[in-house]
Amino acid sequence: MAGVCNGSRIDSGRYTTNSNSIEFGPWHISYDISCILPSVCSTKVVCERDDDQFCQFCLYCKELSIPHFPDMVFPKNVLRLDHTGGAKIQFNPLDALRRVACRLDPIEVSCSEAWLESRPDAEKAKKPFDWTFSTDYKGTLSDNITVERTNENIDFEILKRKDQILFYHDLTLFEDELHDHGVSKLSVKIRVMPTYWYVLQRYFLRVDDVLVRSHETRLFHMLNTDYVLREYSTKEAKAQDINIPTSEMKDGDDVVPLLPVKEKNTEKLFINTQIN
Repeated sequence: MAGVCNGSRIDSGRYTTNSNSIEFGPWHISYDISCILPSVCSTKVVCERDDDQFCQFCLYCKELSIPHFPDMVFPKNVLRLDHTGGAKIQFNPLDALRRVACRLDPIEVSCSEAWLESRPDAEKAKKPFDWTFSTDYKGTLSDNITVERTNENIDFEILKRKDQILFYHDLTLFEDELHDHGVSKLSVKIRVMPTYWYVLQRYFLRVDDVLVRSHETRLFHMLNTDYVLREYSTKEAKAQDINIPTSEMKDGDDVVPLLPVKEKNTEKLFINTQIN
């Protein structure tokens, strides 16, 4: 029913990419992991040609409208779930950063008032940019997947069972330390068990002494069913309303379960099988 393979390769962008995959029923589940996005163009001669060939840095500059990127972006870190019927589900950092707001009232850090008072021109120079890189990205779906709202929920009792783990990985898509004022991180985990697969993507934001926020996307598919459940939730709280000092929140698992839910919805993703 399931078979695992792994390997490494060098892609056209000269990135050494490690990969791993598993066959699970009609699904081919795989991930790639590689290095951090460079901070400058790595192939200027190639990128200046008029042939749509770009290095990863120039591709991000071309595709994204945000003025700068997170400290650490892993452009080749990708999770893929491909169905034999042609449907594809993917989680990648480029599409996630497309969902970052370019015009949003910025979150002020705890020291911002004193910082602005010492720099009279700073207010004029500020750009309306979400410097926390908050994203509502829920994954990238191919066109042959139909999305419908549902009242059915993921059965978390199934997830608690001590079944054998056939396949697992935790991928970081991007991360930023917010100029030493906290952390902004997007990661995605995949777990394949004998009767189901489960994905958790989490955007976690901690702005020290200001707020904590999470955007979570969960995908759950039970073997021999014709749909995937997708649950999306947002949670947020001000630092003053949390009993844990923000400086002690080293990981989302420390605080996300304590945050109040602001939004939650569940959808069914139906696979429209392609007939050749």
